[in-house]
Amino acid sequence: MLRFEFPLRRLPFGKATHTWFAERPDPADARGLAIYYQAKSITPARGFIREVKHTKFISLAGTEDEIFDQIGKNTKPKIKRAISEGGLRFTIIESRDEVLDLYNEFARGKGRPPLDERSFRAYWPKMLATKISSDNDALVMHAFLSDEGLKRANHLYSASLFRSTDDSDRRNLIGRANRALHYLNMLNFKDRGITTYDLGGYAFGTQDPELQEVNEFKDSFGGQLVEESNYISLPLHWSRKLNRLLRGKRGE
Repeated sequence: MLRFEFPLRRLPFGKATHTWFAERPDPADARGLAIYYQAKSITPARGFIREVKHTKFISLAGTEDEIFDQIGKNTKPKIKRAISEGGLRFTIIESRDEVLDLYNEFARGKGRPPLDERSFRAYWPKMLATKISSDNDALVMHAFLSDEGLKRANHLYSASLFRSTDDSDRRNLIGRANRALHYLNMLNFKDRGITTYDLGGYAFGTQDPELQEVNEFKDSFGGQLVEESNYISLPLHWSRKLNRLLRGKRGE
């Protein structure tokens, strides 16, 4: 289990807590601003709002060949090609700011919000980030929360980076690099004693074509579909509702 505490922006003497991979929420946290991400329990917890969370687990307990054998037949050749291509380089990112910059560059291109620096900086000591580069230009980055006690790595952030979305060859290269990076991450985590590679969520039952495409990508690595829970304390739940209401009124 991983637990992080944050000072509140408007209440300097208060705090919020994020807890990852717990069995179930601690009742004492029901009185505070607390959220439990990907808890093992799938039953309601008093004082919390439960959100269903699905994800996919890839087992790293076998041999390197057994890990590769889990991968779909259409994905294996793309991984092999990316690994054999000259000029592609796998590295572990040591700099927190590099991860932040890579993700935010990706987010700007997609019209998405930047990373929340408060939570990201708190998570960083328990994170591991990797990238594949070509000619010193990052193509794709993955960042994980790693729980050594549970032997679990959770894919938390990713970014695909390219200068021209109209360049089909480059898009295909990045697609292969992205698949290869997942596989190389699996081998890297296996060497670190991690036995569960969590692909970071699965939009179970979605009708959204974009999310269905993401699901198909994750399915291509095999693994097991798992149901978990996010639990949000009632004070945090109502605080979020109030903030959304106030933002809405300011926008009128």
